[in-house]
Amino acid sequence: MIKKVLKGIWGIRWVIIILFMMISFIASTIKDFISKDYDSGFNNLMIVLLTIDVLLLSWSRAKAEKLINLQNEIIADQSRRINQVTESAKESAEKLED
Repeated sequence: MIKKVLKGIWGIRWVIIILFMMISFIASTIKDFISKDYDSGFNNLMIVLLTIDVLLLSWSRAKAEKLINLQNEIIADQSRRINQVTESAKESAEKLED
């Protein structure tokens, strides 16, 4: 039971690390704005926004790669079917000639 939980946590370790990092930077940003340390607050805010941007770009790239792979599979399947129909048509034409 514990091994399954640890394997599950290990599988999403980067998500957990990034989540804690984001929470830390957001808390630091809020603390800096409350203490009127605007330079540090804006720096932390930019780090948070940059991290969100990188995560969204990575996620969209992964989705695009999945779509491209799916498209390639569909094209390969269609060409296989076209080849089968072509072979079948050739065989039918040869039978009719005989």
